This record gives sequence, C-alpha cells and structure tokens, in this order.
Amino acid sequence: MSARVIAVSNRKGGTAKTTTTVNLATALGDRGWRVLVVDLDSQGHAGLGFGVKAAQGQPTVHDVFRGAGASLADGIRGTDYPNVDVLPADRAFEGAAGTVPPLALASALEPLARAYRVVLIDTGPTADALLVSALASAHHVLVPTLLHHLAIDGVGQFARSFFRVATTLNAGLHGMSILPVQVDLRVTMQREILERLAAQFGRERLLAGIRPDNALAEAFGRQRPVKYHRPRTRSVEDFELLCDNVISNIVTAGR
Repeated sequence: MSARVIAVSNRKGGTAKTTTTVNLATALGDRGWRVLVVDLDSQGHAGLGFGVKAAQGQPTVHDVFRGAGASLADGIRGTDYPNVDVLPADRAFEGAAGTVPPLALASALEPLARAYRVVLIDTGPTADALLVSALASAHHVLVPTLLHHLAIDGVGQFARSFFRVATTLNAGLHGMSILPVQVDLRVTMQREILERLAAQFGRERLLAGIRPDNALAEAFGRQRPVKYHRPRTRSVEDFELLCDNVISNIVTAGR
C-alpha cells in the first residue's frame, strides 16, 4: 500500500513548517507508522531536526531538479528515532538551471512511497517550481500559520496555488488543513483571526493549534525532536493531538 503524501507548506516564512514536519513525523513514527521526511527546503532544517544532513556529493532530493530520471533511494537516511527516515536536502542547491517538469518529484517519490505509510514534504517559503512540485506530489497539505492579520492574506495566496495545482496537475490533491501555531487564545486578535480563517476557508479546515513553547527551539538546537528533548512539555501534547487528527482525517480517511 503506497504512502499518503502530505506537504507542509506556506508561501510565508517563519510559520513553523519545519517544526511541524519534524515533530509530526516523530509522533507518527512512535505509533508504528513508517514515515519518510522529504526535506525540499534547501536550508536543510528538517534533516537537521533529526541530526541528518547530506555530505557534499551524496544523493539528495534536489537531484530530481538537476536532470530527468534521478533515483532517490540511495539518498534516504535512517534516524535515531523509531520508524522515521529522511531524504535530505542539498544545502548548496540554488535552484534548477532550467525548466523543472512539475511532476518530476511525484514520479521520483512513487517507488519510495511503497515502503512507507506517510511521506511528509517540508517546503521552503516560496511560490517557485519546488513548491508546485511538492503540491503536485501530495494528497493533502498542512498549512501552518501564525494568527496575525497577515495570516489571512498569506493563507489566501497559498490557497490559490493549492487550487491551481489541484485542478491542473494533481487530481489526487484532495485536502488542505490550516494549522495555527504560537496559539494563545487569551489574545483577542488571535481569536478574531481564527474566526476569520474559519469564515473564509471553512471551520472544517482548521486544526487544533500548537501553543508557544521554548522547548521547540531548544530541541532544534540539539538537533532532535521535542518529544525526545522534553517529553512532558505542552507542545508534545499538541503534536500528539495533531497526530491523532492526521491519522483519522487525512491518512486513514484517504484509503
């Protein structure tokens, strides 16, 4: 059975895409689900969140964008965490030299996905060909967002990219879920933004959010998921709830 492919995306930077990818992958892996993390952002931070990075000359996911027919299997690295593998980024990648076939990544991931239950693609804050490639490969998208006024515009811009890919390149791209981060509902503005997001995109697309937690940044500094840094912190609870939602509403619901 082939994996469900979930892109973690937003056209804005600083919205906790990588934090979400690393800690959701860990929660899924701890429950026995085999997960492949695809680090499509050339910063390579999703790999670093597990202590993984590619040395110069080693295979990476970005090999797909350097020529047709690249095989990615040799690039997959195991991690120290149950059931989680990483396909790392090329941290020297500066963009494709020519036109990137929008389905090249989907084709390259297809044989890998048979060995996993979930593939999580961490994307960079961009609207370029790599983001289109990620959306063209996915069944579902998680959109982490801060709850400030620009969030409405940012999610709206991303939604336009989502629907364009879903209607022209990838008929299997069925769902988009919005994940609020740094959530503190004591703040009036955050409650207002949540209501506006629900009104504009549908309350069913809103997931329970991730609360602020300094342990998340500390864990990244140690290149490990927060659950293995401070297991009793509140963000661990939040990612476990997110994991519940992903399993019931995205992974198993899509089968």
